[in-house]
Amino acid sequence: REGDVVIRGAARTVEERTHAAPFGLKALRYLFPEHWTFLLGEVALYTFIVLNATGTYLALFFHPSTAEVVYHGSYAPLDGMRMTEAYRSTVHLSLDVRAGLLMRQTHHWAADVFVAAIAIHLMRIVFTGAFRKPRELTYYVGLTILTLALLEGYLGYSLVDDLLSGMGLAIGYAVALSIPFVGANIGRLIWGGPFPGTPDFWSRMYIAHVFLLPLLIATLIALHLTLVASLHHTQFGGGRRTERRLVGLPAFPSQVP
Repeated sequence: REGDVVIRGAARTVEERTHAAPFGLKALRYLFPEHWTFLLGEVALYTFIVLNATGTYLALFFHPSTAEVVYHGSYAPLDGMRMTEAYRSTVHLSLDVRAGLLMRQTHHWAADVFVAAIAIHLMRIVFTGAFRKPRELTYYVGLTILTLALLEGYLGYSLVDDLLSGMGLAIGYAVALSIPFVGANIGRLIWGGPFPGTPDFWSRMYIAHVFLLPLLIATLIALHLTLVASLHHTQFGGGRRTERRLVGLPAFPSQVP
């Protein structure tokens, strides 16, 4: 088949230049359990890639600033209205930038799917007892990824500086203040002062949402995949399945001799 020829040709080219055949063959022969729930992790991984691609496009046009400007764009109902530079750039991105609204909606729904896939994936882990020894670390890494994904989503919709963003940040500030003993100091440290905080707070949110959290999540995903590959997937019992015998399909069946 043409696909096989292309893949074999690409593999031959890589092998001639890197001698990575042993690692490649091992990856091609890696077995995946047949049950559909084991696709949830892959769904989360692919949506994370989509989030990074669409987020990079959005970052090219978004201005994380609370400086007040007067809107004179293509959306007539807002013409002459005072707003922050962050919200103005969001409206401009949605209505005037080519494929801007498509990228925003794709980014939004990919974020929802990312969090949902991780949550359902962890539910399967909990209900089937797959968090037990020796996979505790894998489970805790997954929990950390879910926590960071929720924080990443919170910062993402807060950057827009619309009504939803303002209410969300106000609630977040109140939650920070509710922490016993240290809440007031934490709130002032993050926001730079009483709510709504200083203009620098928006830059901090932007850096955390665009750079820090995605890098941290990507690192944890790589660690998670490494742990899964080293310990192998868990699987539902029955048949020939045991802790040491995995029954499933290789990653690329047509490429395995």
